[in-house]
Amino acid sequence: MQMTLDGFNDYYGPNEGLQERATKELIESFVGDRQLDPNAKYVCKTMINIARNFDALNVKGRDTSRVMAQLLAWYQELKTEFQSRQEIDPALASLLEEAQA
Repeated sequence: MQMTLDGFNDYYGPNEGLQERATKELIESFVGDRQLDPNAKYVCKTMINIARNFDALNVKGRDTSRVMAQLLAWYQELKTEFQSRQEIDPALASLLEEAQA
């Protein structure tokens, strides 16, 4: 059974294209079990919408390079969003706390 990220219920459907599915898997790998703030939700939902546009253009045989460039730019934003929020390992936090004492 696939888990649905909080706030993404309307984004999961039966007619997903390959890029949309891959984008959702990528997002899941970044998010894990963390809560998303509004900025992170915006980034993720934008990526899904762009991936849908990519799939629609691809099916019609249209040029997808501009849409893919947009998706890659948002991917960089996603990476930045989650790198800045990396959680500190509890053991490391304990050592840092002891070092300050």
